[in-house]
Amino acid sequence: VCLFKLPTGLSFCGRLHFSCFELSVCSTRERRLLSRCVRSFCLPPLSLLETKKEQPERARKTKKKRKMGETEEKKKPPTKKEIQEEDLSEDDKRKKEEIELMVERIQDKDDGLVAVAIQTLSTELKTATSSMTSVPKPLKFLRPHFGTLKDHYGTLPDSENKRALADVLSVMSTTIPGAADERTSLKFRLEGTHKDVTSWGYEYLRNLSGEIASVYHDRQSQAEGGDMPDCKDLMELVDAIVPFNIRFGGESEAMDLLCEVDRVSDILGFADENNYAKFGAYLHQTSNYAAVLEDRLKILGVCFDLYMKHDDYPQALRMAMKAADKTKVETIFEKCKDEALRKQLSLMLVRQRVDREWTDEEEELRKLAGGETLNEHFLYLAKELDMMEPKKPADIYKTHLEERRGGSAGLDSARENLASTYVNAFVNAGYCKDALMMTEEESGGGWVFKNKEHGMTAAAASLGMILLWNVDEGLTQIDKYQWSSDNNVKAGAFMAFGLTSAGVKNEVDPAYALLADQLDTTTDAQQKIGIVVGLGCAYAGTHRADLLEALAPIVIDTSFNIEVSAMAALSLGLIFAGSNNDEACQSILQALLERGADEEQKQLDGSIPRLLAVGLGLLYLQQRDECQVVLEALDAITHPLGKYAKVTVETFAFAASGDVLKVQQLMHMAAEAAMKAEEEEDDEAKLFYQGAAILGLPLIALGEDVGTDMIVRALDRILQYGDVNLRRAVPLALALQSVSNPKVTIVDTLSKLTHDSDADVALHSIISLGLVGAGTNNSRIAGKLRQLAGYYAKDANAVFVVRLAQGLVYAGKGLLTLSPLHSDRSLVSPVALASLCAVTHGFLSLRETILGKHHYLMYYLVGALYPRFLVFVDEEMNPMQVEVRVGQAVDTVGMSGKPRAITGFQTHKSPVLLSDGDRAELGDDKYLPLSPVLEGVVVLRPNPNYKEKTEK
Repeated sequence: VCLFKLPTGLSFCGRLHFSCFELSVCSTRERRLLSRCVRSFCLPPLSLLETKKEQPERARKTKKKRKMGETEEKKKPPTKKEIQEEDLSEDDKRKKEEIELMVERIQDKDDGLVAVAIQTLSTELKTATSSMTSVPKPLKFLRPHFGTLKDHYGTLPDSENKRALADVLSVMSTTIPGAADERTSLKFRLEGTHKDVTSWGYEYLRNLSGEIASVYHDRQSQAEGGDMPDCKDLMELVDAIVPFNIRFGGESEAMDLLCEVDRVSDILGFADENNYAKFGAYLHQTSNYAAVLEDRLKILGVCFDLYMKHDDYPQALRMAMKAADKTKVETIFEKCKDEALRKQLSLMLVRQRVDREWTDEEEELRKLAGGETLNEHFLYLAKELDMMEPKKPADIYKTHLEERRGGSAGLDSARENLASTYVNAFVNAGYCKDALMMTEEESGGGWVFKNKEHGMTAAAASLGMILLWNVDEGLTQIDKYQWSSDNNVKAGAFMAFGLTSAGVKNEVDPAYALLADQLDTTTDAQQKIGIVVGLGCAYAGTHRADLLEALAPIVIDTSFNIEVSAMAALSLGLIFAGSNNDEACQSILQALLERGADEEQKQLDGSIPRLLAVGLGLLYLQQRDECQVVLEALDAITHPLGKYAKVTVETFAFAASGDVLKVQQLMHMAAEAAMKAEEEEDDEAKLFYQGAAILGLPLIALGEDVGTDMIVRALDRILQYGDVNLRRAVPLALALQSVSNPKVTIVDTLSKLTHDSDADVALHSIISLGLVGAGTNNSRIAGKLRQLAGYYAKDANAVFVVRLAQGLVYAGKGLLTLSPLHSDRSLVSPVALASLCAVTHGFLSLRETILGKHHYLMYYLVGALYPRFLVFVDEEMNPMQVEVRVGQAVDTVGMSGKPRAITGFQTHKSPVLLSDGDRAELGDDKYLPLSPVLEGVVVLRPNPNYKEKTEK
C-alpha cells in the first residue's frame, strides 16, 4: 500500500510502515497529509492484535476456570523485554520501529533502497546524543539486530553498499559483549569505506584505538625472521585518529595510540607552544611504565627533542638526567645562551651528581654544578630559621622524659660515647660547629680520646659530617688528626676527608690528593679501610678511572684482610654506581671466585664478605637486563654467598623499574625459601639470600605510588605467614620504600614490630624507624623512640640502636633528607639510592656490623643526605625572600585545562622546608622561576608583564 495515496478518513488496524525513501518521492502536500494521518492514527501494539485473534479461546478458558471455582486468572510475570518495552516513551517506541524498518530495508534486494536505508541508519547513529553513562538510543535499539545484519553482510557481494554496511557494523560492535576480544570493530572498519572514520565520535575512536594496538602487537609477535609486518592499513587509521584526538582535547589518547604502534616520535609534528608541555609531561610519566629499558630511553629521547624544539632547556635537562645521557646534557649547555638560565641548569645538576667538562669561561657555572655553594645556601637556610645553635646529644635523648622499667641504661661509657658521637654527627651535619668536637675545650681532641679503638675512628670521622660540604674549612679542621700516632684516629681522619668532600667537586680535588698517596704507602688495615671509605664517600657516582686503578688491586689481592677488600669493593660500587663498568665488575668477580675457591670456603663466611656482592650489584644499579652476563658468571660460585650475590645484583639492576614480573619472581623466591627453612633450619647462611629478595621488593617499586601500596600489602602477608628469616628483613624493606617519609601506617607497623619476640626483628624495626623519620623531627617517632629507650633500658644493644635512630630522626636538626627521590619525585638520585642500598644491606647483619666494629657503615649515608629546602636567588645569585605557597602535590598529568597543582597549601616567606610529597608555587606573578620544579635553589627573574595591584 502506498501510504501517501490513502484518503484522509481511512483508518485500519495494523502496523504502519513507511520509509524515508517513500517520503522522498512525495510532494509537499502529500507529506503533510501523511504526517497528519500518522499523528491521528491510534496504532495498537502487536500483542493487542494477537489478543483479538485469540479472544474466543481465551473466553472459553476463562469460563472453564470459573466453573472450577477460580475467580481470577493467574497472570504470568512479565519478561524483562516486556518491562523495557512498557517503559519506553512514545518517541522511543517510534524510534525503535524506525530502526527495525531500516534493518528490514537493508535486507531488501533493491540496491537503491538499501543505500538509502544504510545512509539513514548512519545519520541516526552519528547524530544521536546521550549522557556519558548510557548508550545512544539508536545504537541501543539496533544492538539486537547485530547478528541479523552480520549474517546478511556475509551474503552481500563486494559493493559500495557492503562497505557502507561494514562501517555500521563496526560501530555496532563497540556495544556487543565479546566483540572486543575478536577485534570485530576493527575488522569491519578495515573492510569498510575508509572515509570519515572520525565522524563516528570520540567513544568509537577510543574503542577502535584499543583494537588497533592489540592487532598491531599480534602482527609483531607473528612476524618471522625479524621481518617487519605489513601494518599499512592500521597506520592509515592511526593517521586519521591522532589529529582528531589532538584537535579536540584527547592528547592523552593520541599519545597512547602512538606509543602502542611504535610511532611516539610522530608527536613532535603535532606539538606547538600551547600543548607541548602537556605532551612532555604525559610522555615523561609514560616512560615509567615502559616494559624494557630501550623503550624507556626512546620515550625520554622524544621528550628531550620536544623540549629542545621549544627551547625549554630546564625540562630537557630533567629528561637527559633521567636517561643518564651526558651527551644530551652537553647539547643543552651548548645551545643555551641565556647566562641566568645556564646558572639554573648548573644548580639542577648538583643533586643528580652529573659531571661535565667546564671551560675557563664557565668557572662560576662549575662552582654551582660542583656543589661548592651548597653549604653556603644551607647555612643561609639555618640562619633564617634560627637553627644555628649547636645541639648536644642530651638535647636529643631527653632522658628526663624516658619511662624506665627499673635500673639504669645498659650502655657502658665507651658504647654511650660512641652513640653520642653518631648522634652529634648526624644532628649537626653541615652546620660547621657542634658541642662535642669543635669546642675550645676539645681543641686538643679530647672527645676523640674518650672513645676506645674503633670508637676513636668514628669520633674523628664525625668531624667530616659536621663540616659537610665545607671543603676549605673542613680540611683545616681535620688535618691535625691525620698526624696522630693512633692508627684508629688516623683512619677516622681519612674518612673525614672524604665525608666533608661528599658531593662537592673542587677544582683542586683535595680529597684525592690526600687519600690516594696514603693508600699506597700505609700498611695498616684500619687506615686502609678509612681511606677506601673516604674515597667512596667523596667520589660516589663520579665514574673516575684513576680511582678504579687505585681500588681494584685492593679488591683482587687475597693477601689483604677480607674486611679491607670488602670495603674497597663497596666503595668501588659507589663510585661506579650504575655504570656497567666491565673492569670494576671483573675485579669484584675475581675476588669472589678466588676467595671462594678455598676448600673450606671460610673466607666468604660471615657478614662482611657480603659487601663484595653489594658492591657488585651497585655497578648495575637501574640497568635492568644489562646484568644477565654477571648473573651467569655468579653460577660458578658454590658458596651460599653466590646465591645472595645473584639476588642482590638482580634487585639492584631493576631498582625503580616497577617490573611486576620481577616482583612475582622475588615473592616466589621467598615462598621457596620458607619451604626450605625446615630442612636447613640450622644453617641460616644458606637462606640469607631471602633477606636480599625482600629488600628487592620496595627497590623495584620505588617512586611508583600504586606499586608501593601493593608492596606494603605483600610485606604485611610476609609478616603474618613468613618464617623468622623473612620477617627480619621486612622492617628494613618498609623503611627503604618510605625513607624520610613518616607515613602513619608504616610508623604504626614498625612500632608494633619493635616489641617483637625475635630480638633481631625488634632491632631492625628500631633502626627502620630512624630511616623512616630521617631529617623530619617527627615528634611521633621521637616519642616512640624515647619509650623504647626506657623499655629496653637493660639491653645495651637495643639502647645503642635507639640512640642511632634518634640521631637519624633529628638529622640536620630537621633540615636534611635521605630520600633519593627529587624533582617532584620524578628523578632518582643514583648516588643516594646506592648509599641507601649499601647501608640497608649492612643492616641485615646488624649484630655483626653496626653492633660490632663496623658501625662506620653508617657514614655511607652521607651520599643520600641533602637539604630539603627551597631557596630563591636572583640572577646574581643573591638570596631573595618572596611569598611561596606550599601544599600537598596533586597529579595533574593528563588533565584538561589548568588544574591546581597543590592543595591544602599555606603561604610562607622563603626560604622554606619541603616534606616528602610537598610541592611549592610562587604566591604571585611578580617573578618568573627559571626552574620548572620549585626545589633546591631556584633562580628568579622579574616578570616583564607584571602589573602592581592598586587598591581602590
